[in-house]
Amino acid sequence: MPTQFRRCLTIALAFAIALGCSLAVSQPSQAQFSLPDGFGVKGSVGPPQGVVRYGNLEAIAVESPLSATTLFTIASPTVYDRSPDAVGDRQTVEQRAEEIQAKLLLLLKRPMNAETLVFEVSQLNNVTVVDVRDNQFPRPLVLLSVTAFDADFNGQPIDQLAAQWRNILEGELRNGLAKLPDDQRRVNHILLGLLLLTVGLVALKYGLWRRQKQLRRQKKALRAAVSEAAAPADLPNAPVAQARTAFLQRLPQVFTLDRQLSALDFLQWLLFWLMISAWYIGFGWVAVVSAYLIRNQFSYLNVPLRLLLIWFFAGLAIRVSRRLIDIVLNRWKPFDRVDFFDFGDAQRRQLRSSTIAGAAKGLVTIAIALSSLLSALGALGLPTASVVAIGSLAGLAITFGSQNLIKDLVNGFFILAEDQYAIGDVIDLGAAKGLVENLTMRVTQLRSGNGELVTVPNSSITQVKNLTRNWSRVEWAIDVAYHTDPDQALAVLREVAQTLYTDPNWRDKILAEPTVLGIDNVSHSGLTLTTSIQTKPAEQWAVGREFRLRVRRALAEQDIEIGIPQTYSLGSSGKLGDRPAPEGINSANKPC
Repeated sequence: MPTQFRRCLTIALAFAIALGCSLAVSQPSQAQFSLPDGFGVKGSVGPPQGVVRYGNLEAIAVESPLSATTLFTIASPTVYDRSPDAVGDRQTVEQRAEEIQAKLLLLLKRPMNAETLVFEVSQLNNVTVVDVRDNQFPRPLVLLSVTAFDADFNGQPIDQLAAQWRNILEGELRNGLAKLPDDQRRVNHILLGLLLLTVGLVALKYGLWRRQKQLRRQKKALRAAVSEAAAPADLPNAPVAQARTAFLQRLPQVFTLDRQLSALDFLQWLLFWLMISAWYIGFGWVAVVSAYLIRNQFSYLNVPLRLLLIWFFAGLAIRVSRRLIDIVLNRWKPFDRVDFFDFGDAQRRQLRSSTIAGAAKGLVTIAIALSSLLSALGALGLPTASVVAIGSLAGLAITFGSQNLIKDLVNGFFILAEDQYAIGDVIDLGAAKGLVENLTMRVTQLRSGNGELVTVPNSSITQVKNLTRNWSRVEWAIDVAYHTDPDQALAVLREVAQTLYTDPNWRDKILAEPTVLGIDNVSHSGLTLTTSIQTKPAEQWAVGREFRLRVRRALAEQDIEIGIPQTYSLGSSGKLGDRPAPEGINSANKPC
């Protein structure tokens, strides 16, 4: 059942990722066939943005290019179908507004004196218009026309409405052109202040970067010391145990350095976005001072500023989500199903929490980064067809070309959910064995006894032997000679085990009183005596080495021989003989 569930989860995850990518990046596109006549409506049904429809009239506000304030509102007949074929030679209301804006900008770009400008209401081809001229440009520039639809919408006669609009334009342009030099100087002062603030923030960021560099060197040296602590030993498991002990001893120092690096990284990020925010505020100030300058001199910054805004919110979302993950894992304890164990669970929960936090942070970062990337593509104006093609190709690639990756993610999820192992555990995967230094949803990295870093994809992990889960055990057997008094040998083992258990130097490593299980086997090699000692996680190797050393000394003191198999030898006469049989063994029963 679990295997079938994992397969179903793998297929569901692959389908969900492919469908999500396709839907996330796709945009509505035109169909490849047309509906029969009578079905659907051609063209745009609703008015464009900024256009307000009032029955058979459509109105739009005309803004001043100098102050971005509304000057007046113009009106035109309603156009239901704005396709080029349907509009023909007619002019929509938004096109009229764009033409007025263009004429005003052309007037502002001319080197004219604001005091010599002459605004007039005149007739051109029986149409009332508002034009402007001066001594340098005597030919009148028609700014706008006043139609009957404008008069109907504004509720005034055409002549009065034209005179009113002429006065509005004259006051706006005279005052705007007269203030433009002072506005330019104020804008220059704002930009200079922004440059000085940027230099100061960059210098402060450089100082923080130097400090981060020092902390990274300390962390690297600390990790190197952990690797050197795993010195070679006689037993193959000894380097792994020493590495785990050194790893756990230095883990608080690593956490401290990580917190300091995280704090400095947050300050770096905060300073960077403080600098960006200062420029945003500065440009907003410029827009308040002169909307004309911000629109005409800095319009090329529109797309970069939008991209920076997306970047800011993405970085903020990543940091907030990571902080929330830490808070949830520190306050919510869903892993305390084995609280009746007292040995090593607190440390294990800490290791497991850090493992789950790292995997969760990685997934959240990837999700936010993909969402931000899609938003950035939209800000750059990527064509719809390209977005659809990218989404389709990404979905196919994830579905058919990344099955192993999905298996890694699914198996990594179950490893974390079932708490099979965590960072700091010593595990045996069959093909690899060592200390778990890093665990993600995709791979597991082990440090072997020889110091090698082994990376294993999670999908290839089928069986796990956790050697340091909650508690460990020394299960040791020794053969003594057949003729040995079994009661004496068992008493020696019990005495050695009890002495080790009461030794203050070893008492904190042993969880329960050692047990001499008795005689497990009787053969021609001797008597097999077995002892079991329950220890703290990863202490079984050190306790086992000490116990074996003490047993060897005790057996030597009691003249107890180690069991050996029966062998044959050649006597002095050259005839095949045998070694004397131990007491209690009939020569007829000797092995042949």
